[in-house]
Amino acid sequence: MPSEYRIKKIVEIGDTLHRSGCAPYKLEKYTKFYARKHGVDVMVQATPTTVNYQFPDDNNAVVMRRHPLASINLSLLANTIIRINQPSSEPVPEPVGYPKWVIALANMGIPPAYLMLVGSTIDAILLSVLLGFVVWMTQQVCKARRAIAVEFVSALLTGILVAYFASTSAQIPVWALCIASIVLFVPGLSIANSLECLAFNDLVSGTSLLGQSALSLIKLFVGIVMGLNIGEAIWGQAAASTYINQVPLWLHVSGLFLISISLGIIFNARPKDILLGLPVAMLGMWGPFYLGFESGWVVGTWVTTVLITLYGTWLAKKMELTGSIYIVQGIIILVPGSRVLVSAGQSVFEQSILPIPSIGLSALFMFSAIVAGQITAYSLYSPKIER
Repeated sequence: MPSEYRIKKIVEIGDTLHRSGCAPYKLEKYTKFYARKHGVDVMVQATPTTVNYQFPDDNNAVVMRRHPLASINLSLLANTIIRINQPSSEPVPEPVGYPKWVIALANMGIPPAYLMLVGSTIDAILLSVLLGFVVWMTQQVCKARRAIAVEFVSALLTGILVAYFASTSAQIPVWALCIASIVLFVPGLSIANSLECLAFNDLVSGTSLLGQSALSLIKLFVGIVMGLNIGEAIWGQAAASTYINQVPLWLHVSGLFLISISLGIIFNARPKDILLGLPVAMLGMWGPFYLGFESGWVVGTWVTTVLITLYGTWLAKKMELTGSIYIVQGIIILVPGSRVLVSAGQSVFEQSILPIPSIGLSALFMFSAIVAGQITAYSLYSPKIER
């Protein structure tokens, strides 16, 4: 096999892994694994925006690639891992994806599902469906070079509309409804991935992802505050809201399945992978409360993360894929990305948004427990491709 062809195929696999949203340190492992199967020695250095390849046996040839920040595409990731396990001269097949109307429904389903899970009023749940549609429309407008503003514009429009709804005497928790509407953009998964990279000594990727997450949170928070201020200047000051839960148990349970399926569609997961990921979604929601064994929710979060990671890794070995495909649905529900915004909102507006004391500090403890749980699980068991 000519060296140019081998280099091209290895670079193609690495670039496709990056495009699918694979964590940088895992991208390096998967690409090296693929190269070893072809008898090629390669050194790979990946960050959230670059991938560099060096081939010592081919006159130290170096390939440097720069990429935009990737979005999560679980079907593409699955296709790439299948190609790594079953090498072929054909390029990695592009996934078909879901129709646009299905993606729109998924975007409209996440805000009410979030409110069903955390508890809210029925008025807020119904209004959040409309806000979810507004956020989806914003994504259709803010594309290409305008994509950098999608979080801010979505949060701004959400704040203005929520201020209007509050002026109509509807029984809604203002700040909680704003967060539910833009919770899709809350970088809980990015924060967890950044801490995981730092835990595995990938300092460059870890700090880059942490900085990216902080920028996203700033855009969301400033957008909501500005939107509420603009709306209140037009329609009057909204009444201070306290935590009210009108969600029955059956609706609470339904919210978990709705948000899990919606996230799977938005991340372009295959239908069978969405179904196989439902158990980790259930663990992510209720595990911290029931698996602490009277030791508190921090221990419960650690145990839950270990179980989610072990399940995803075990299932990935059976399916000959990567555990990330099955872990995402549970981890993104488990990680308290929205708690950072809730904490900031409580500090600014001095009102109770969720019934959790010291919510910002609890988020820090929960992030730490999640990272410790992932490290524990990976040290106990990981498939050959990740070792």
